[in-house]
Amino acid sequence: MMMDKLREGAQGKVAKIILGLIILSFALAGVGSYLNRPANTAVAAVNGNDISPQALENAYRNERARLEAQMGEEFNRLAENPQYLKQLRRSVLDRLIDQALVDAKAHELGLRIGDEQIKQAIVAMPEFQKDGKFDNERYLQLIRRAGMSPEMFSESIRQDMVRQQLVGGLLGSEFVLAGEAATLDKLYQQSRDVRLVRLPAQAYLNDVQVSDEEIKQYFDANQSRFMNDERVKVDYLLLDAANLAQGIQVSDQDVRDYYDQHQDQFQRSERRRVAHILIPFGKDEAAALKKAEDDLAALKGGSDFAELAKRDSSDTFSAKKGGELDWFTKGVMDPAFEKAAFELAKVGDLSAVVKSPFGFHIIKLTGVEPATVRPFDEVQSETKDRLQKEKARERYFAEQQKLADASFENPDSLDAAAKAVGLKVISSDYFTQGSAPAPLNDGKVISAAFSEMLREENTNSDVIEIGDGKALVLHVMDYKAKAAKPLDEVRDLVVAAIKRSKASEVARSKGQELMAKFQSGAAGEKDLQALGLKLESEKGVTRFAQGLDQSLVAEIFRMPHPAKDKPTVELIAQSNGDQVIVALDAIQVPDKASQMAELIKGQLGQVKAQADYKALLDSLRKAAKIEYFANQEAVVE
Repeated sequence: MMMDKLREGAQGKVAKIILGLIILSFALAGVGSYLNRPANTAVAAVNGNDISPQALENAYRNERARLEAQMGEEFNRLAENPQYLKQLRRSVLDRLIDQALVDAKAHELGLRIGDEQIKQAIVAMPEFQKDGKFDNERYLQLIRRAGMSPEMFSESIRQDMVRQQLVGGLLGSEFVLAGEAATLDKLYQQSRDVRLVRLPAQAYLNDVQVSDEEIKQYFDANQSRFMNDERVKVDYLLLDAANLAQGIQVSDQDVRDYYDQHQDQFQRSERRRVAHILIPFGKDEAAALKKAEDDLAALKGGSDFAELAKRDSSDTFSAKKGGELDWFTKGVMDPAFEKAAFELAKVGDLSAVVKSPFGFHIIKLTGVEPATVRPFDEVQSETKDRLQKEKARERYFAEQQKLADASFENPDSLDAAAKAVGLKVISSDYFTQGSAPAPLNDGKVISAAFSEMLREENTNSDVIEIGDGKALVLHVMDYKAKAAKPLDEVRDLVVAAIKRSKASEVARSKGQELMAKFQSGAAGEKDLQALGLKLESEKGVTRFAQGLDQSLVAEIFRMPHPAKDKPTVELIAQSNGDQVIVALDAIQVPDKASQMAELIKGQLGQVKAQADYKALLDSLRKAAKIEYFANQEAVVE
């Protein structure tokens, strides 16, 4: 009745006018706030400077690639845990924040890197070397493959070098006294004489009994040790760019048209080849200049360039070849050298004496390859491959958008989305977060599969990029929560755990009785035989002893020095429940440091330097405003 009256009232003119004004006010307010508040897509900000998702993604992928190369299968095992990947991504983000802080500090201090230093650093990079020498074409190819222009790459190198300048200046100021290293070395070289009596818990398993009440109590108190992991079962659609590329045809005419319309992409820069004579500055720069000018005069008078190069040039590698250098393009050589080389008009021309950071040069032009466009026949095959990949990428993004739209518009099932993009719905078996099969074993996919929101709303996930030109949408079909296994299923494990614990206590009790005899010096062979034990004697045990368990060695070196004619005796529990009586009889300390002292000195210096760097970062973080953006909600540090 009440609802009927409300509906009738809502049909009146006054009600409609009021309702219209309310809707209009909300609409204007909503649109205004939307237009006036730019969307913040940054993942973090440092003093108001954003760190973009793309920057984080690039750094994260680089770090993953580095860890995979370094750790191999071990990393793949760790990567199955979404929590590990989440922590890895956060550590990469923190590193980007640290870099931003260091960059800002370097800028504040006025640290700079010159263009020539950057050029020399790039030329020296092994990635751009071919046959031991810088290869300009390889350089351009690799940075383009990375999606960077020469200017962008140079700027990134500049930023890295400025950062290294600051950090290097800080870390290079640390030092270690010789006495510190010697003291540590003597501790490392120390050795100890011990006697051991082992009381294995296994030996007392038959001496203990376990009641049903103990089993129940232990199970109730330790249910977290006997849990089934949460499991999920999903349907998903997998979009793979490689499959899309198979059906793409590129005609010869398409390739020709692309070549004609993109001539700039097929340019080969002008190359020059020169020979040179290098006279180093030495201790007398004026004398070096005089020598270079005399050689130039001799050349102009008809002397043989190759002979003079072999006799006078300090560039011994090229001197053996009459001063000849390999072909090069602009942007590779020293600016003054390059300018002079490219100003020579014809083959055989000589430059004036040219000064560079390496000395004085006389340059002779020996060859010119003018800038040309690579012929069509030479680039036809690679251009066809490029076009095929571009078209596949275009189709992939178009299909991905279609998939996103269809799965969003029909959220309760993947059937409509599958029909829209011509894919087959794939169903998984139940899996845990650590056992997801490919391609579901991606951190973002696992996060979505175990998302409470997707389960509760029974909706499709967003399109999830999983790398290598692949993306998928999933729908959670069933979920089994984490739950304790029934006691009957784990009863044997519970009994074994209780018996092991009780046996360890028996071993400890017997060990304490025997230890008292060791401390008084009354322990004898008969006492040990009565317990079925034996005495082991270990002389000269070092910190790096291989024959003993490392945790036991660590405990041996923790024990205090023995008193005169009286050993230090302790009962040490092992992780497996075994007990070991250790009698420390003597300690040997070397009189002087070993050859390792220098190595220790270097390592200690690194430890101190790392502490300095951490202190720098801590101080920069305290003085900065750092914001982490998660789900568009800022967390300020």
